[in-house]
Amino acid sequence: MRVKGAVHIHSALSGDGTMTIAEIAQFYRQRNYHFIALTDHAEDLDADAVEILKRDSRDNSDSHFCIIPGLEFSAHAQLHILGLGVTELLPQDNRLAVIDQIHSRGGLAILAHPRRLGWNCPAGILRAIDGVEIWNVGYDGKFLPSARALGGFAEMRQVNPRLLAVAGHDFHRRESFYDVGLEMDVAKLSAEAILEILRGGHYRIRSRFFQTVPDARISPAKAAYLRMIGGQLRNLRRARSFGLGWFS
Repeated sequence: MRVKGAVHIHSALSGDGTMTIAEIAQFYRQRNYHFIALTDHAEDLDADAVEILKRDSRDNSDSHFCIIPGLEFSAHAQLHILGLGVTELLPQDNRLAVIDQIHSRGGLAILAHPRRLGWNCPAGILRAIDGVEIWNVGYDGKFLPSARALGGFAEMRQVNPRLLAVAGHDFHRRESFYDVGLEMDVAKLSAEAILEILRGGHYRIRSRFFQTVPDARISPAKAAYLRMIGGQLRNLRRARSFGLGWFS
């Protein structure tokens, strides 16, 4: 069965989320997604909230739609780690310890929004994590990843050739949605099966204008194309902002 999913989703359990888990499930079902991975901010949750996260994820899943509950750990002011499939509040003062704990609980550790780090991450972290968001819709913008992001990821893979490329929605509200999914084949739709396929790198990142495999290798021609299109999109956004300011 071919399925499509989204990772890095925040519910109202996060301080900056706006939708309940039930509302998010309905939202993504209506857009033909088969799974989502919630990663609510660990620092915003207590033990009761974690139980709600697990309960509502379970109650809004069925044979056609799967919610994988997880957490986002702020291991550093700018260095955040997504723990896909992890629902335990972990001490966040030691970044490598957080990653080890994610792995010990069967989860995946993904570096979130590396643009905030300027694509500079300690080598020890890169060797320990499973994947990197090459495209974070919230930080990198809609429609396309940047050539800088793909180049930065290629440099990270020189440190850890096993790193997987991931596209994350960083979803907090309806308006921030963009239709980029992780597509894969599964025998049965379950959190365990999806995490195993992600871990093995057997998926594709796909949107209307872009697609890639987990190693995200990019040719010079495609890099030039992304730089050109990205520049045009930035100019359009500036023109739109200027126009709105002119008429306000």
